[in-house]
Amino acid sequence: MLSVQQISPLRVNQGGSVYVFGSGFDYKCKVLADNGTPFQITELSVLDYDETSLEFVAPKEVGSYDVLVVRENILFGRFSLTVVALSELNVWNIARRDNVVRDGVDYENEEFRSALLGLLPRGFAWFKGKAGNWWKLFAGFSLGFSAVYKILRDLVFESSPAKTTSYETWERELGLPIKGAERDSASGKLAEIYRISRKKGGVTVSYFKSISSLFGLNVSIYEYWKSEDRPKFEGVDFGDDDPNFCWMLEIEAESSDWRYCTCNDTCNDYLQFWWNEPVESLYDAIKPAHTKLLYAYKEVERELVVVDDSNNVVVVNDNTPIVASVLSGHIVNPVPIELPSGEKVLGVRVKDLPDAQNDDAYLLRDSDVGGTTKAAGVGESAFDNLWENTPAAPAEDEGD
Repeated sequence: MLSVQQISPLRVNQGGSVYVFGSGFDYKCKVLADNGTPFQITELSVLDYDETSLEFVAPKEVGSYDVLVVRENILFGRFSLTVVALSELNVWNIARRDNVVRDGVDYENEEFRSALLGLLPRGFAWFKGKAGNWWKLFAGFSLGFSAVYKILRDLVFESSPAKTTSYETWERELGLPIKGAERDSASGKLAEIYRISRKKGGVTVSYFKSISSLFGLNVSIYEYWKSEDRPKFEGVDFGDDDPNFCWMLEIEAESSDWRYCTCNDTCNDYLQFWWNEPVESLYDAIKPAHTKLLYAYKEVERELVVVDDSNNVVVVNDNTPIVASVLSGHIVNPVPIELPSGEKVLGVRVKDLPDAQNDDAYLLRDSDVGGTTKAAGVGESAFDNLWENTPAAPAEDEGD
């Protein structure tokens, strides 16, 4: 069960990383941004997630936003987020102690001197007035502390890709500028340094899985060289390739990933066709060059609560909801439902249930426009109550 607690930070730079904390995050979670403009809610890119947190990219435009965390069109959290320019962003919460001089007084040095004098005990022996020796001594100490602080602050700022002014050093480190994407202005150079420095990468299973979250997909990764993964490659013709350099990306296919051919297709068409072009193109670009990546698409069963046309939950005599197990590639028009217990789930209308995929299916209704499906938690006799909750009409008598 998804639980959303908070986000951090509440103030972030354009396109910066923001974290949502809670529990139960998975590939179905999405983050939306609402800046108050009607009909302009935008979906933000999810960079990574695990059981207790989710990382997403902040909006690119400066402003105040309501951030909505949703899962399967159900809202689980709403938070306020302020997006600022890089120049307005604090770095590691280090204080800004600018060297302010007014009427001949260096107020930064004055702060350090006052702090040192405040450490002294009270009493006549510890006279802290301007004419006293302690005042004069700590005035000298404050200059040293102020100089050290400025060096530390400059080091922190120059070490941050969000604040640095050492553009050439960072560009040499990051291999910038990229040909065809040169930036001439200081703000442009800083933006490019920040963009490249925060990019994620790697050749680990967790990294490649996190890429799929950008597309809202759940994937499994198998490597031939691992003996426990080898059964997944049964039947694969590797040709002249060394199978030890092959790995497989198994994608849980939704209905949008499937194409069913019809009688109007040519005889050269496949009977079924799977291809998520954006996903495969991205993985082909980032996979290790010495490996061969295979793609597999599979359907998985999703349990959905059965509802009538008015989205009322269909229950049996003891008020137990009827749950239908439907393959992911055959789910049509799912609707968000809140059960009496407060649990938020997905529902499916009886008329949208697909035909059964096995011999153990229960008959939901006897209609030419209806169908059957595998169902859990209910017997055949209980389905008699569904007649009044579906649009199926009894067959008309043919007459004498």
